[in-house]
Amino acid sequence: MKPEYLLLTGGSGLVGRMLIPVLQKHRPERSIVALVRQPEQAARLEMQGIRTVLGDLARPRLGLSAPDYAWLEKSVTEILHVAANVRFDLSLEKSRVVNVGGALQILQLAQSCAGLRKFGHVSTAFVNGYREGVFDEEPMAPGQEFVNPYQQTKFEAEGAVLQAMRHIPASIYRIPVLLADSEDGVVSQFGYFHHLLRMLPDSILPVMPGDPDVLVDMVPANWVAASLAYVFDFRFTEGTIRHLCAGVQRSMRLGDMMARASRAIERHPSYPRGRSVRFPRLVKIAEYEDFIRNCGDRALRFVASAVGRHVHLMGMHQCYLTARAQSDLAGSGLLLPDMLGCLENTITYCLDTEWGRKPVELATCAAYATN
Repeated sequence: MKPEYLLLTGGSGLVGRMLIPVLQKHRPERSIVALVRQPEQAARLEMQGIRTVLGDLARPRLGLSAPDYAWLEKSVTEILHVAANVRFDLSLEKSRVVNVGGALQILQLAQSCAGLRKFGHVSTAFVNGYREGVFDEEPMAPGQEFVNPYQQTKFEAEGAVLQAMRHIPASIYRIPVLLADSEDGVVSQFGYFHHLLRMLPDSILPVMPGDPDVLVDMVPANWVAASLAYVFDFRFTEGTIRHLCAGVQRSMRLGDMMARASRAIERHPSYPRGRSVRFPRLVKIAEYEDFIRNCGDRALRFVASAVGRHVHLMGMHQCYLTARAQSDLAGSGLLLPDMLGCLENTITYCLDTEWGRKPVELATCAAYATN
């Protein structure tokens, strides 16, 4: 029987790190090959039994040596493209380097792999940009404005994958905001949302964009990794899009999130006893942008602008249908945890560790939260 090789990008990232042991467990006979940029990344992965190739998504032919590229063309049977530059503050040009250019390079390789049986591309649920509504597991129509270059470049990358579906068996997996590593609230990679949890309670800002009835789609990273691995390995269907999201039924109302966040903060030993958390008043996005433009306090305007880059989603009604993904996951045992409980645990963990600045026993991350 011909050996099977899965080429994985993003194996050193949060989702990629969690994917590897699940993929290995699903099919121990399959070899995983990780594309990495740094020798130290390669060394860590090789300790887990992962074969590595040194390359760079931003370079032609993935920055690989001619022998490595030829070996991949001959050997690879599956590709799972997880790597992305998730920074929101990059220019569109810089964001395109990896998110679009890298996707094009990996698709070029995929089309030259004679034995390729499947290609999975990880995208974001938020390729709809500022567009509001209920979004199905279908290609996103063009014409929307985007909140940041990350969204736009992931939309453009999806377009490249959709075009390539005429030539290769490919599927797209959209994921939402990753709240924590797991339902226990442990955070190994602090992102923009975790910093909002530090900036918004008792903020100097009088207002923030938001609607208490907005549904905020967040999931733990380990659930996404396990779900992605399951669907890719056991339910792969070429030419499809799947939302690995909380969906309409399991997303959190922003008003409920703020109430749970207040409770978690007020119960933490570091917060003054008897004091109540104050969040900025929720206003429509247009009113918030007017506030930034008209704010005479330079420092306050800077904070408002910094926060505004990250909180627009909390003022937009966007829901993601998950019926097809849930059908694929039926029987897997992969149930999404109580996300409000996960949020409370995450806030407690952030406070315990001072947002990653000091170590903490993992057992304490749920010490003050109740689901």
